[in-house]
Amino acid sequence: MKSDEFLNLYRTLEEVLSEKYSDRTRNYGSVVVQFMNDVEGRQFKDKLNLCREIRNLLSHHPEVNGEKIIEPSQAMLDILNEVINYVKRPPLAISYATPFENLLKASLNNNALTIMKKMESRGFSHVPVLNGGKFIGVFSVGTIFMYILGGNAIENIEKMEIGDFRKYLPFEAHTTERFRFISESTTVIEAKTAFEQPQQRSRRLVALFITDNGSQGGRLLGMITPWDILRS
Repeated sequence: MKSDEFLNLYRTLEEVLSEKYSDRTRNYGSVVVQFMNDVEGRQFKDKLNLCREIRNLLSHHPEVNGEKIIEPSQAMLDILNEVINYVKRPPLAISYATPFENLLKASLNNNALTIMKKMESRGFSHVPVLNGGKFIGVFSVGTIFMYILGGNAIENIEKMEIGDFRKYLPFEAHTTERFRFISESTTVIEAKTAFEQPQQRSRRLVALFITDNGSQGGRLLGMITPWDILRS
Protein backbone atom coordinates (compact mmCIF):
# COMPACT_ATOMS: atom_id res chain seq x y z
CA MET A 1 0.00 0.00 0.00
CA LYS A 2 1.18 3.48 -0.81
CA SER A 3 0.48 4.69 2.73
CA ASP A 4 2.95 2.17 4.17
CA GLU A 5 5.49 2.99 1.46
CA PHE A 6 5.08 6.69 2.20
CA LEU A 7 5.69 6.22 5.92
CA ASN A 8 8.73 4.05 5.23
CA LEU A 9 10.17 6.68 2.92
CA TYR A 10 9.49 9.41 5.47
CA ARG A 11 11.35 7.38 8.11
CA THR A 12 14.23 6.95 5.66
CA LEU A 13 14.31 10.71 5.14
CA GLU A 14 14.47 11.26 8.90
CA GLU A 15 17.33 8.76 9.14
CA VAL A 16 19.46 10.36 6.42
CA LEU A 17 18.78 13.82 7.84
CA SER A 18 19.67 12.66 11.36
CA GLU A 19 23.00 11.48 10.00
CA LYS A 20 23.46 14.77 8.13
CA TYR A 21 22.90 16.80 11.31
CA SER A 22 24.69 14.44 13.68
CA ASP A 23 27.59 16.86 14.17
CA ARG A 24 25.74 20.14 13.63
CA THR A 25 23.83 22.50 15.87
CA ARG A 26 20.09 22.26 15.31
CA ASN A 27 17.46 24.93 15.89
CA TYR A 28 14.47 22.59 15.57
CA GLY A 29 13.51 19.33 17.21
CA SER A 30 12.51 17.76 13.89
CA VAL A 31 15.31 17.08 11.44
CA VAL A 32 12.84 17.52 8.58
CA VAL A 33 11.85 20.98 9.84
CA GLN A 34 15.52 21.80 10.35
CA PHE A 35 16.34 20.83 6.76
CA MET A 36 13.48 22.72 5.15
CA ASN A 37 14.48 25.88 7.00
CA ASP A 38 18.17 25.55 6.11
CA VAL A 39 19.70 27.03 2.97
CA GLU A 40 19.84 23.68 1.21
CA GLY A 41 16.34 22.54 2.04
CA ARG A 42 14.37 25.70 1.36
CA GLN A 43 13.89 24.65 -2.24
CA PHE A 44 11.83 21.71 -0.92
CA LYS A 45 9.99 23.59 1.85
CA ASP A 46 6.49 23.62 0.35
CA LYS A 47 6.72 19.98 -0.70
CA LEU A 48 8.04 18.87 2.69
CA ASN A 49 5.34 20.79 4.54
CA LEU A 50 2.76 18.82 2.55
CA CYS A 51 4.60 15.57 3.31
CA ARG A 52 4.62 16.39 7.01
CA GLU A 53 0.87 16.95 7.01
CA ILE A 54 0.25 13.65 5.25
CA ARG A 55 2.65 11.85 7.56
CA ASN A 56 0.87 13.25 10.65
CA LEU A 57 -2.52 12.17 9.32
CA LEU A 58 -1.27 8.67 8.52
CA SER A 59 0.47 8.33 11.88
CA HIS A 60 -2.24 9.70 14.17
CA HIS A 61 -5.54 9.29 12.30
CA PRO A 62 -4.96 6.58 9.69
CA GLU A 63 -8.54 5.24 9.59
CA VAL A 64 -12.11 6.27 10.20
CA ASN A 65 -14.61 3.45 10.64
CA GLY A 66 -12.00 1.02 9.39
CA GLU A 67 -11.26 2.92 6.18
CA LYS A 68 -8.11 4.79 5.27
CA ILE A 69 -8.72 8.52 5.38
CA ILE A 70 -5.94 9.24 2.91
CA GLU A 71 -3.82 7.38 0.40
CA PRO A 72 -0.68 9.18 -0.83
CA SER A 73 -0.30 9.52 -4.58
CA GLN A 74 2.72 8.37 -6.53
CA ALA A 75 3.67 12.03 -6.85
CA MET A 76 4.07 12.26 -3.07
CA LEU A 77 6.27 9.17 -3.04
CA ASP A 78 8.36 10.72 -5.80
CA ILE A 79 8.81 13.87 -3.73
CA LEU A 80 10.21 11.91 -0.80
CA ASN A 81 12.51 9.94 -3.08
CA GLU A 82 13.70 13.19 -4.66
CA VAL A 83 14.58 14.74 -1.31
CA ILE A 84 16.23 11.57 -0.01
CA ASN A 85 18.40 11.34 -3.12
CA TYR A 86 19.32 15.01 -2.81
CA VAL A 87 20.36 14.63 0.83
CA LYS A 88 22.42 11.55 0.03
CA ARG A 89 24.06 13.04 -3.07
CA PRO A 90 23.63 16.83 -3.20
CA PRO A 91 24.95 18.52 -6.37
CA LEU A 92 28.30 20.12 -5.56
CA ALA A 93 29.54 23.55 -6.56
CA ILE A 94 32.78 22.06 -7.86
CA SER A 95 30.80 20.45 -10.67
CA TYR A 96 30.19 23.95 -12.07
CA ALA A 97 33.63 25.37 -11.34
CA THR A 98 36.52 25.84 -13.72
CA PRO A 99 38.85 23.04 -12.58
CA PHE A 100 42.44 23.76 -11.58
CA GLU A 101 43.88 22.26 -14.76
CA ASN A 102 41.76 24.60 -16.93
CA LEU A 103 42.29 27.73 -14.86
CA LEU A 104 44.45 30.55 -16.13
CA LYS A 105 47.04 30.86 -13.37
CA ALA A 106 50.02 33.16 -12.88
CA SER A 107 53.28 33.20 -10.97
CA LEU A 108 55.28 36.23 -9.87
CA ASN A 109 57.78 35.93 -12.70
CA ASN A 110 55.17 35.73 -15.49
CA ASN A 111 55.08 38.58 -17.96
CA ALA A 112 52.10 40.75 -17.03
CA LEU A 113 51.16 41.71 -20.58
CA THR A 114 51.21 38.07 -21.67
CA ILE A 115 48.86 37.19 -18.82
CA MET A 116 46.56 40.09 -19.72
CA LYS A 117 46.38 38.97 -23.34
CA LYS A 118 45.48 35.45 -22.20
CA MET A 119 42.82 36.88 -19.90
CA GLU A 120 41.27 38.75 -22.81
CA SER A 121 41.37 35.83 -25.23
CA ARG A 122 40.09 33.25 -22.74
CA GLY A 123 37.51 35.45 -21.04
CA PHE A 124 39.05 35.40 -17.55
CA SER A 125 38.66 38.51 -15.39
CA HIS A 126 40.50 37.16 -12.34
CA VAL A 127 43.66 35.08 -12.26
CA PRO A 128 44.88 33.29 -9.11
CA VAL A 129 48.55 33.96 -8.43
CA LEU A 130 50.63 31.14 -7.00
CA ASN A 131 54.12 31.31 -5.55
CA GLY A 132 55.77 27.96 -5.01
CA GLY A 133 52.34 26.37 -5.07
CA LYS A 134 51.07 28.78 -2.39
CA PHE A 135 48.04 30.91 -3.16
CA ILE A 136 49.12 34.53 -2.60
CA GLY A 137 46.46 36.59 -4.34
CA VAL A 138 44.55 37.52 -7.47
CA PHE A 139 45.59 39.49 -10.54
CA SER A 140 42.78 41.41 -12.26
CA VAL A 141 41.97 44.63 -14.07
CA GLY A 142 41.41 46.12 -10.64
CA THR A 143 44.99 45.26 -9.73
CA ILE A 144 46.33 47.56 -12.44
CA PHE A 145 43.81 50.25 -11.46
CA MET A 146 44.97 50.19 -7.82
CA TYR A 147 48.61 50.12 -8.94
CA ILE A 148 48.15 53.38 -10.85
CA LEU A 149 46.10 54.97 -8.04
CA GLY A 150 48.98 54.09 -5.74
CA GLY A 151 51.13 56.59 -7.60
CA ASN A 152 52.92 54.09 -9.81
CA ALA A 153 53.58 54.74 -13.47
CA ILE A 154 53.34 52.09 -16.15
CA GLU A 155 56.05 53.09 -18.58
CA ASN A 156 57.08 49.78 -20.13
CA ILE A 157 54.28 47.26 -19.66
CA GLU A 158 55.97 44.84 -22.08
CA LYS A 159 58.69 44.18 -19.51
CA MET A 160 56.60 44.21 -16.34
CA GLU A 161 56.06 40.99 -14.40
CA ILE A 162 53.17 39.95 -12.18
CA GLY A 163 55.55 40.37 -9.24
CA ASP A 164 55.75 44.11 -9.95
CA PHE A 165 52.12 44.30 -8.80
CA ARG A 166 52.73 42.19 -5.69
CA LYS A 167 51.50 44.87 -3.26
CA TYR A 168 48.09 44.80 -4.97
CA LEU A 169 47.62 41.04 -5.32
CA PRO A 170 46.50 40.04 -1.78
CA PHE A 171 42.76 39.68 -1.27
CA GLU A 172 42.55 42.61 1.13
CA ALA A 173 44.17 44.87 -1.51
CA HIS A 174 41.11 44.48 -3.77
CA THR A 175 39.07 47.39 -2.48
CA THR A 176 35.98 46.81 -4.65
CA GLU A 177 35.97 43.01 -4.76
CA ARG A 178 35.82 40.09 -2.37
CA PHE A 179 36.86 36.47 -2.67
CA ARG A 180 35.93 33.47 -0.54
CA PHE A 181 37.31 30.00 -0.04
CA ILE A 182 35.02 26.99 0.05
CA SER A 183 35.64 23.26 0.34
CA GLU A 184 35.00 20.63 -2.31
CA SER A 185 31.97 19.46 -0.31
CA THR A 186 30.17 22.82 -0.69
CA THR A 187 26.86 22.36 -2.47
CA VAL A 188 25.53 24.34 -5.42
CA ILE A 189 22.83 25.86 -3.22
CA GLU A 190 25.40 27.03 -0.65
CA ALA A 191 27.50 28.60 -3.42
CA LYS A 192 24.46 30.34 -4.91
CA THR A 193 23.52 31.68 -1.50
CA ALA A 194 27.01 33.10 -1.02
CA PHE A 195 26.65 35.14 -4.21
CA GLU A 196 23.07 36.15 -3.40
CA GLN A 197 23.79 37.44 0.11
CA PRO A 198 23.83 41.23 0.58
CA GLN A 199 27.18 42.55 -0.56
CA GLN A 200 29.50 44.39 1.75
CA ARG A 201 29.57 48.12 1.16
CA SER A 202 31.48 48.80 -2.08
CA ARG A 203 32.84 45.23 -2.20
CA ARG A 204 31.09 42.54 -4.21
CA LEU A 205 31.82 38.84 -4.09
CA VAL A 206 33.30 37.99 -7.49
CA ALA A 207 34.70 34.49 -7.07
CA LEU A 208 34.75 31.43 -4.86
CA PHE A 209 38.01 29.50 -4.76
CA ILE A 210 37.61 25.81 -4.01
CA THR A 211 40.38 24.17 -2.03
CA ASP A 212 40.67 20.72 -0.50
CA ASN A 213 40.20 22.10 3.03
CA GLY A 214 38.16 25.23 2.32
CA SER A 215 40.91 27.66 3.31
CA GLN A 216 43.49 29.78 1.51
CA GLY A 217 46.22 27.42 2.66
CA GLY A 218 44.59 24.42 0.99
CA ARG A 219 45.31 22.93 -2.41
CA LEU A 220 43.48 24.88 -5.11
CA LEU A 221 40.95 22.73 -6.96
CA GLY A 222 39.00 25.27 -8.97
CA MET A 223 37.28 28.63 -9.17
CA ILE A 224 33.61 29.45 -9.48
CA THR A 225 32.03 32.76 -10.49
CA PRO A 226 28.43 34.01 -10.44
CA TRP A 227 28.22 33.23 -14.18
CA ASP A 228 29.23 29.62 -13.52
CA ILE A 229 26.61 29.13 -10.85
CA LEU A 230 23.86 30.55 -13.06
CA ARG A 231 24.23 27.39 -15.18
CA SER A 232 23.20 25.15 -12.29
